[in-house]
Amino acid sequence: MNHVTSRVSDEDPVVSALAALLSDLPGELWDAGRVDAKLWDSALLSPARDIISRSGKGVRSRLLENSWILGGGEPGALPELLPVAIELLHVGSLVIDDIEDDSVMRRGEPTLHRRYGLPRALNTGNWLCFLSFACLSRLPLAPEDRLALHEEMTLGLVRCHQGQALDISISVAELPRADVYDVVSTTTRMKTGALMALAAVMGARAAGASKDTLEAIRAFGTDLGVGLQMLDDWSGVATSRRKDKGLEDLRLGSPTWPWAWLSRDINQVGYAELAHSARDASIEWEFERVRERIRVHLAPIAPRLIEEQLEGALEALRSAMDDGPELEAIAHDLDELSRAYG
Repeated sequence: MNHVTSRVSDEDPVVSALAALLSDLPGELWDAGRVDAKLWDSALLSPARDIISRSGKGVRSRLLENSWILGGGEPGALPELLPVAIELLHVGSLVIDDIEDDSVMRRGEPTLHRRYGLPRALNTGNWLCFLSFACLSRLPLAPEDRLALHEEMTLGLVRCHQGQALDISISVAELPRADVYDVVSTTTRMKTGALMALAAVMGARAAGASKDTLEAIRAFGTDLGVGLQMLDDWSGVATSRRKDKGLEDLRLGSPTWPWAWLSRDINQVGYAELAHSARDASIEWEFERVRERIRVHLAPIAPRLIEEQLEGALEALRSAMDDGPELEAIAHDLDELSRAYG
């Protein structure tokens, strides 16, 4: 097919590799026929490049690279398409998630379904996810290793969709207070936790890690995903920079970590009153008032709970692995992420 100029920076090698893949799709993944390249660009490649080019934190690809070495892989020898596959899967899932939540913005720009329309955005998001599977067949690994990675990815997506089912079908105001914490915890572990665990395990499994190492890395990835979701949920309440995300969660009645913490920190009457205030809000200032009440109540405890989750995940990994630069790199990433959400 015709080459297409990418508008992403070369600073991030994974993003650059993604752009290169879209600019020159291998023959077995692409049969453009006689259709004009401009039509393909408008129909599929332009929205795909659009979402890929938006800067992200890159935490999954870096975790995969560190897990490759923790699993016994040679530094610098990680197959290039492996982190690309994970990022394709992640970006595709963001497009679908935005459609399901009818989100307005993603990474500082309009969501794909707002910019290109729902049908094209839905098709693009699904295509990116399936393209991630197609990348596995091109990895320079033994067939049985590629099959193992394929199975890991399939199981991870099954779990992720089960968690997403809870997330989009349950209004927190309709949940009994006693059930809120377990619903939020389960949703997070099966959604964000499953995708983060997948990134970690893919690197280690490709490197031929032992069963014990795989399970330690899988547990770390899951617990890390929970901690990052806590950070994301809390930052929408606590920071003005991400208040739109917090207000969106309130409007949707999403089962988020602030509600989980509140369900254990205030009495039944106080919790019910706050939940009903969120449910009955209809205009912006009413949601703003609920958000501020949640922020004031949780400000003394939320940062500590998040820190305990992230530090506990890292300490469990350290106890199962030999200390080394990869663990320090992971610890550094956690510090950077915490500051980024602040």
